[in-house]
Amino acid sequence: MKIRRLKGGDDLSGAIALLQRFFVEEGFETTADIVAARTAALAALDTCLLIVAERDGQTVGVATVSSEFGIELGWWAEMGDLYVVPAARGQGVAKALVEAAEGWMKVRGIAGYQVTVTPVGQEHHGLMEYYRKQGFDSEGRLLLFKQL
Repeated sequence: MKIRRLKGGDDLSGAIALLQRFFVEEGFETTADIVAARTAALAALDTCLLIVAERDGQTVGVATVSSEFGIELGWWAEMGDLYVVPAARGQGVAKALVEAAEGWMKVRGIAGYQVTVTPVGQEHHGLMEYYRKQGFDSEGRLLLFKQL
């Protein structure tokens, strides 16, 4: 298995296809064309990371990370997306993507990062248990969101 970073100008089709599939499977309302456009925009940003896991010429996993600077932590990040095709789950693909993302963050001096686990994901994929095994835990903060 190979983990590869994609940047603006690269062929993003494998990453886009997996992100579109992920959004459909999880029931997110973001349309396929918006997923494609935003993936291209993210890949072009130096403060963001788009990585894929490839096996036998096929894209089997994808992860995205966005970083920002704040007073409390300095540089911190969010892993916005982590998706592995069902046939490749349980084979270390997600772990390899997480490790590669963490390596990228450490080089950039990022203090820590968060993931958001949606209720659907908790029910269907055991994501809370998975992320806890990866060292994540709730720090008691509540994330509030306002659509603009």
